[in-house]
Amino acid sequence: MKRRQPLEIALAINVGVTHLERVVRGIRNYAERHTDWRFLINPETHYLSPTALEGWNGDGAIALANNPEDIRVLKSLNCPVVNLSGAFPDSDFLRIRPDYDRIGRMAAWHLLDRGYRRFGFYGITNVWYSEGYEAGFRQELSARGLDCSVLNVAAALGSNTRWDIGQGELELWLGTITPPFAVMAAHDPRAAMVIRACERVGLRVPEDVAVIGVNNDTVACESCHPPLSSIERNDHEIGEEAARLLNRLIQGKEVSTEEKIVAPGAVQDRQSTDSLAVDHPDLLKAIEYSREHFREPIGVANIVEANPRSRRWLEDAFVENLGCTPRNFLFRLRIREAQKLLTDMPDMQPGEVAVQCGYSGTRQLNAHFRSELGMTAKEFTKAEL
Repeated sequence: MKRRQPLEIALAINVGVTHLERVVRGIRNYAERHTDWRFLINPETHYLSPTALEGWNGDGAIALANNPEDIRVLKSLNCPVVNLSGAFPDSDFLRIRPDYDRIGRMAAWHLLDRGYRRFGFYGITNVWYSEGYEAGFRQELSARGLDCSVLNVAAALGSNTRWDIGQGELELWLGTITPPFAVMAAHDPRAAMVIRACERVGLRVPEDVAVIGVNNDTVACESCHPPLSSIERNDHEIGEEAARLLNRLIQGKEVSTEEKIVAPGAVQDRQSTDSLAVDHPDLLKAIEYSREHFREPIGVANIVEANPRSRRWLEDAFVENLGCTPRNFLFRLRIREAQKLLTDMPDMQPGEVAVQCGYSGTRQLNAHFRSELGMTAKEFTKAEL
């Protein structure tokens, strides 16, 4: 009996970028368990451009369709294609993408927790995922009566783009916002540009300006001075879902025509947001007490007991400066710590996570996860793997 040949799958993704490496790892992990695929990549540059596939006669492709020429070539292929690009609002192919709106909201929550009341968004003109981040970020701030200054610049996609393009405009924009303030950038390299621009104009990060990016590209984040906080897109899950969808398409199985939106991962908190934009010493004392003790089974009464101010004063001060009550502040600290533990140690049982994060038990932990993320702690762990 003639042995069936393995299927050839093109990965038209820049596998040399950290967060896209995680996507590829998710694709490969799914393929090893469920398929007999062989992958086509560019062995020299680590990036197989979609346009390089013109005339290719393969079995399927997972690609970043970032421009009209990419789309033209991918549509010419005689095989199924799954798109991972958020460059455009509409996709000519079935698409898997992160929840851009929620990522923007997560950045706002992270910065609001640190007491910031002035904000900026540094994005990319006519790039849809950047618009999604901006929309979520600004909507979360607007719900609390807060404004956001915005600078959107042209994408620097050309290989001959000068190193200093946009630098002057960025420096001038930073000078229009009164410190202390916080900036979300559309991705980590843009956030790194903000940190460098702050240094040139004499703004300290994070004391004057807190900065957060997206993708958690570790090389970009850890090369910054100070290291950059960033939001994980949940790239491994994106890769798994893309491979699962492509496999069903190849097999001719029924699939949903709705794009799959993947919940983001956790905020990777580094030094660029390690500050508190709070002036009143008693409020600062309450915040620091909460941060130091939230892993213990404390409540609002404990915060009040450790502070010279009344409960009413603290309730009002938290809402005015942080946009939330002391109870909700503890809630945010605990659920983000739980996300971090489950991401870093996926074998940890939810009951143990609950104890280490100050919850009364697994039931309360899961109630908070459902409220914040729409899933239980165990489901969150599964999504992260």
